[in-house]
Amino acid sequence: IAPAVPKQPVKTQNLPVRILRSASGVFNPCVNPCPVFAVWKGALGKSHSLHTRGIIELAGAITCGTGRSPLAYIGYGCYCGLGGQGWPKDKTDWCCHRHDCCYDKAEREGCSPKVQRYQWECEEKAVQCDKVTDRCEKMVCQCDQEAAKCWGEAPYNPLFTLWPDFLCGRTHPTCHFSYGGEK
Repeated sequence: IAPAVPKQPVKTQNLPVRILRSASGVFNPCVNPCPVFAVWKGALGKSHSLHTRGIIELAGAITCGTGRSPLAYIGYGCYCGLGGQGWPKDKTDWCCHRHDCCYDKAEREGCSPKVQRYQWECEEKAVQCDKVTDRCEKMVCQCDQEAAKCWGEAPYNPLFTLWPDFLCGRTHPTCHFSYGGEK
């Protein structure tokens, strides 16, 4: 049975929830103290969600932009998930490479993207960072925003799920592109 869907945002930071099912049927498999996020339908039927914890933002951004579980991207190709090596296998893997480059840039500028907390909203399958004002929060939100958009536009090929590193090779692309409006 799906939970009732509130018309207003629900604060979930301190709820003793282990699994939260959203109105869209997306499950959050976190266990306490893992933070959760809520999704609700607004009066006009737009999906919205508010998020406030580190790497969970990235997981939420993936679900927002693609409708897929973030678990689908762990070990996908040569760059999705932890680490990265070799040449990206497809457009989805290139999105992961670009996201890695974006996080690297944020780290070089003194931010901690893997643990950075920030608030964002999901509106119509798009991550919105408009209300973020802190420099590091904004930078990390933009990394996740652009990656979610990229993943949402890229085909997902199950062939590259849990792709072994030894098939990635040693030649790797560098980070020579603009991300979040800056180089």
